[in-house]
Amino acid sequence: MKNILLRNFRINGLNLVNFINLSAKEVEEVRTLRNHPAVRKWMYDGSLINKRNHACFIRDLRESRSDYYWLAKNDSGRYIGVIYLKRLNRKNKNAFLGIYVNMYKKSPGSGTQLVESIKKIAFEAAKLHTLKLEVLKDNFTAISFYKKSGFKKEGELKEFVFKADRWTDVIIMGMKKR
Repeated sequence: MKNILLRNFRINGLNLVNFINLSAKEVEEVRTLRNHPAVRKWMYDGSLINKRNHACFIRDLRESRSDYYWLAKNDSGRYIGVIYLKRLNRKNKNAFLGIYVNMYKKSPGSGTQLVESIKKIAFEAAKLHTLKLEVLKDNFTAISFYKKSGFKKEGELKEFVFKADRWTDVIIMGMKKR
């Protein structure tokens, strides 16, 4: 059976290119977006990603059956950001989502476009029952955004991530298929 999540999608006016289908130029664009200081700040590992490590990451996605990433582009070819499903569990029909917007050319509503696209992939294409996310407790903007997008706080992981020479709590949020 072919894995539908390995394909590209067209959702909410965005072209979503699976990372395993990216051109060399797009692979480098993704690395540039991910290395932006405003994106790295909120990742568990905020270090810069070099070309070799990024190429290995993309290569490993070809074999993964639990992690799926897409580069989002609008019709004029402008990069909007990245969406992904990680730790997808087919038996229990759940996964964790992630998004990051293009901080170099951020446009109003791009975060909403991205989160609505990943929800569509999760609930319609992957047929998941629940969708979860993890967000650093001090990322108030993201927490507010996810609440407005329909996610609810489900728990907290105390001192879960060590960043900037201190331990940071992580908020778990989730939603069920409507």
